[in-house]
Amino acid sequence: MIYYIIIYTLVFAIGSADIPYFKYFFKHLNTSIFNWNEEGGTTAGMILEETSYYIYMAFFILVIVLFGYLISRISKKLIKKRQENIKSKEYLIYTPVCLILIGLCVFGIRGRFGYNPIKTSQAYFCDNSFLNQMGINPSFYFMRDAIESSKSHYNVNNIMPAKDAIAIAQQDFRTSGANGSPIARHITADSTAKNMNVVVILMESMSADLLKVKKNGQEITPFLNQLITKSYYFDNFYSAGTHTNHGILATLYGLPALFDKNMMKNVNIPLCQGLPSILQEQGYKTLFFMPHEAQYDNMNAFLLENGVEEIYSQEDYPKNMRRNSFGVADDFLFEYSLNKLNEKSSDKTPFLATILTVSNHPPYIVPDKFKNISSEPQFQIVSFADDAIRQFFTEAKKQEWYENTIFVLLGDHGKIVGTQTYDMPLSLNHIPLIIYSPAFGDTPQTYSDPAGQVDVFPTVMGLLNRSYENNTFGVDLFKGRHIYTFFSSDNALGCIGQTFFYSYNFKTDTEGLYSYADSNPENFIKNEQYKNKAKEMRLYSIAMHRTAGYMFENGLTRVKR
Repeated sequence: MIYYIIIYTLVFAIGSADIPYFKYFFKHLNTSIFNWNEEGGTTAGMILEETSYYIYMAFFILVIVLFGYLISRISKKLIKKRQENIKSKEYLIYTPVCLILIGLCVFGIRGRFGYNPIKTSQAYFCDNSFLNQMGINPSFYFMRDAIESSKSHYNVNNIMPAKDAIAIAQQDFRTSGANGSPIARHITADSTAKNMNVVVILMESMSADLLKVKKNGQEITPFLNQLITKSYYFDNFYSAGTHTNHGILATLYGLPALFDKNMMKNVNIPLCQGLPSILQEQGYKTLFFMPHEAQYDNMNAFLLENGVEEIYSQEDYPKNMRRNSFGVADDFLFEYSLNKLNEKSSDKTPFLATILTVSNHPPYIVPDKFKNISSEPQFQIVSFADDAIRQFFTEAKKQEWYENTIFVLLGDHGKIVGTQTYDMPLSLNHIPLIIYSPAFGDTPQTYSDPAGQVDVFPTVMGLLNRSYENNTFGVDLFKGRHIYTFFSSDNALGCIGQTFFYSYNFKTDTEGLYSYADSNPENFIKNEQYKNKAKEMRLYSIAMHRTAGYMFENGLTRVKR
């Protein structure tokens, strides 16, 4: 009885406090409240002196008193019942009943069938933030946030003050900030906006190195290589991180990866400026197609909160089309996506569609047709993924909307291909960026300046000739470039320029400076001739990561207007 009263007092306290907290902050009670532990007296005074909170306090006390009374009555009856001798034969009934009830409780705690337990993202079902958050249990939300907040992640917070980092970032972006954000700048289009559709294809683990692989004398990516010959191709392009969640955040919202941290997975979802939110405001339909469960990596909740109107996931596909724990294969995903795009394009409203593939991720499910490509499944599956894209384009060409569409193809991140030259494998971040549209004509061009996923959003907005607030770490690659391009893996940061590649590993506390342009394995970090270059690249990459961390911490990833 005492246990239940104590536990539920905490549960009811969170539920009661959550109401005024949500009303004020438009988000559920979370562990940020512990930021004011050292000012306990001031915080307590602030709460107790606000008379509008008294109704919630009274409600809390009333509920606890009634709950305590109810539990006391039930406990007394149970104790009285327990004092009566239980006949041994009754255990034959009690034991299986108890086991069944325990199983139901465990299932209730897990919350659902499937390989993932229930998460807060299960409550998100539309692009209305208030309605999505109404379905979340405050205690569950608080607990999940406490678990996420307790995890330690690599960061650069202790290396450089935020003020110094922001100054470096502002210099690179030629801005003094705007609308409360340190790097926001208004981009004004110099001509009439284009109502073109945009299809972003995020290819799972598509390292740029895979485009060069040949097996049995044949390319394993013949279609992508052929598409490059009539596209804008960026051959010195890098993913922000080494996980899919990093790729989505960087590509669609222009924000870098913060090492091993999944910013999308926070229950306290960051609101971000990006292609979905900006184009939605400008009259676009916004869609996202994923092969797996919608709640994987909290994608469902994050995307719905950040401008994506419709999400299609494993829950929408026939069960017989699921190939492994990651859902459906690329060929079906593209077929399904194409049918939906045909349906959505019927009213001539422009659309932004993102298609996230997964086949090039273990466990590989390789159709027999592609097993003669190579003896290695990792190359067989790449050939299958390439062919699935070919089929998509073949069918898309027959559609009315095709001629008025910009296709953006890139890896969500890379993968290890062949022997790696450096301690921080470039193959994990080096990915292709292919921008193709029938509307551009056959004017292929290759760009070799360093660039990254964070540049996709502003570059697409430039191609559409649209004005917007750029609150990202990207630039329009057709109108400008960075001093350097920065990226990270779980425990290391990288910075790349025209000639040199700088890396720092937090785990081993080692750094390197390499002439990557000629694949030179020599580490120049201790070479006096390149001392200043290493320092400059180190400061730049740390400043950018620090500025991004500051923006996430202070809710500045979406500008106020």
